[in-house]
Parts: sequence; C-alpha cells; structure tokens
Amino acid sequence: MNRSKWIGAIGGLALGLAAGATAHAQTAGTIKLGLIGSLTGPHSGWDAPAAEGVQMAVSEINTAGGVAVAGKKYKIDVVQEDAQSKPDIAATATQKLLSDDDIHIVMGVLTSVPGVPVATQTAKAKVMYIGGFTALDGIVGTPGKELTFRALDTDQTVASGFVPTVVKELGIKKVGMLMPNDDISKTVIKAYEPLFKQQGVDVAMIEYFQPGTTDFAPVLRKFQSQGLDGLFIGYADPDAEAIVRQSLEIGNLPKKFVYRGGSGSPAVKYADKIDGFVWQILTRDLASPGDDKVKAWIERYKAFTKKDIVSNTYWALTFYDAVFMLGKAMDAAGTTTDQAAIAAKLKGMAYDGVRKMSFDANGRAVTDVDIGVIKDGKTYSIPEKIL
Repeated sequence: MNRSKWIGAIGGLALGLAAGATAHAQTAGTIKLGLIGSLTGPHSGWDAPAAEGVQMAVSEINTAGGVAVAGKKYKIDVVQEDAQSKPDIAATATQKLLSDDDIHIVMGVLTSVPGVPVATQTAKAKVMYIGGFTALDGIVGTPGKELTFRALDTDQTVASGFVPTVVKELGIKKVGMLMPNDDISKTVIKAYEPLFKQQGVDVAMIEYFQPGTTDFAPVLRKFQSQGLDGLFIGYADPDAEAIVRQSLEIGNLPKKFVYRGGSGSPAVKYADKIDGFVWQILTRDLASPGDDKVKAWIERYKAFTKKDIVSNTYWALTFYDAVFMLGKAMDAAGTTTDQAAIAAKLKGMAYDGVRKMSFDANGRAVTDVDIGVIKDGKTYSIPEKIL
C-alpha cells in the first residue's frame, strides 16, 4: 500500500481515528527493499548465498529496532524475486519490483548475463540499484547511472594486489591464459595481462573456450610444450575444476593455477597432485578466518540459516554490510525515499563492518578482500588490504 494513501476513519469516531493513525504509523515505518537474484539455475551458487546475506542483515537490523531516520525507526521489508539465471526472466522480475511504488532501492545479482537487464531497467526507472556483477564496472559512473552501485571491487582494483601475491606465492615466470570467449573475459585479460608483465611474468599465450564447454582437451593441448609454469583460468567453478582435472589427465601441462574466480573448491580434490592454486575471495575468507569479526559473523550466519559454511558461502557477505550502509545513508540524508539524496550520502561513505568498505564518488565499492591459496598440502588465505 502506498504510504501516502491511508485514510482516517470516517465519522470522527475516536476509536476509528486511532486505528487509522496506527495503520499509518505501521506503513510509514516500513522500508521496502527489492531483492533480485538467481535463486535457481546455474548462477544460484552466487546469488543464493548473496540473498541470504541481505536477509540476514535485514533481520539483524529489524531485531535491533530498525533503521533510524530523522528520529524515527523504520523496519525493512524485503520483496524478493528470482531471476532464474536468465536475462529475460531477470528483466520480468525487475519490472515486477519496479511496479511497486514503495520500492525505491533494489539489490542483488552477481552474474552479468541476468545482471545487465536489471541495471538497465532500474536506471531507466531512476531507482537506486546495488549489484555485484563484473559488467557493472563499465556501467557505474556513466551518464544516467548515478543511482547505480557495485558492491564488489573492480577487477582492476583486485588485480593490482592479487597479481603480485600470485607471483610471490607460486613463483611463476611464464603463463598461459585460458578464459571463456565472452566480453567479460576480454575485460579481465585487459586488466591482468599488463600486471603480470609488470611483475616480470611472460604471458606467452591467450586462448578462449566457448561457454558451455566440457571437453577442454583440444584447447589445453595448445598449451603443451610451451615452457609454461602456470595457467590463468576463469571464471566459474565448474569450468575451473574441469580444466584442473583434465590438465592432470592430459599431462605435460602446468600444475600451478591462477584462478580469477570464486573459490578453492575446483582444486581441493587435486591438492596432492598440483603445485599450487590461488584464487580471489572477493569478500572474506570464511574457511580459515583470522578476524574476530568474521568468526562472529560465521556463528550468526549458521544460527540464521541453519547451514554450515561451504566454499561459496562467502558471497553472503557481498551485500551484507551494504544494507547497514544504506541505513546510515538514509539517516544522513534524512529520508527513506529520496534516492538521489541517499545515493549522495552513500558515495564517499566508509564503513568498518565485517568487510571494511567504502563507495567512491561514482558508486564503485572499495573493499579489503582475501586471497586464497592451496600449496604444499595446506590451504590458507592472505589479506589484500585495499583500504
């Protein structure tokens, strides 16, 4: 119900007026937050935990009394839609959220194919949107996208610390790059190739595979006998696992892997057969946490979801702190509905939560991340301090 449309009881009866006033207070004291993500389909491994993180943050805020804005407490009500890992479904789901006049902010989506139509439609509707997918790097900060944010670091930001760490940990000197044949991969290679060269690493060859490939043998054989000591691969766990496994099966290929992707699970089964595997943890390491705030968050997550921590759980932190930052931005702006004012306060805000993060003047997140390493039979992480 539109909070401007309540009507007091007819006839001036005191009881009716009281009831009408109560209904108004309940409605005016609620912030509707649109949440979209691929809860089903092949992208659910990213978006399902990310959605859990949003729901968890909202639950904690509401349990603590809500968001304080201009001296008044507001509870948050999440309205969630499933993008089903498909761009057309994502577009339809976004329109459904946008049809609710009480939804002024939409969050969610970590993969670019369903994410782009969400960003496009929210920007067209002038509704604030906070996403996480890579293609947002080319969207955030462009004309007409002033209300669009990305809650994860750009590839360039992460790569600047990731590549030196990789070179140090694995001792690589000559690598090949193997990525899906899509625009995202070309953007990734554009960011990473010069950084490897700056570290004295020869990027000897770059090859692409078609999305959906399961037999990597033909393209992997191109990397044989090239004197390589490392493979840079991306960017989905099923692809990475297949590449590691088939590299070992084929033989005469590097046994050190640099993964521009989301977890160490592709290498876990092969830890005793490879010489190293390094990957990006774009939020925080939940498998072997060293930070007390992260440890406490893990216990709260387990209690809230009734689930254990698994390899992709760390995506639950993508939007978790951003929900709290939104509340602070609303309070600073003195409004729950003026998206331009809220966005202006969110840009430049620094927040020391489970993740230490801020948003720059364009709406891009700048956050500390962790780098995961499997080497010499051990699994550990290295903090990458960006802030």
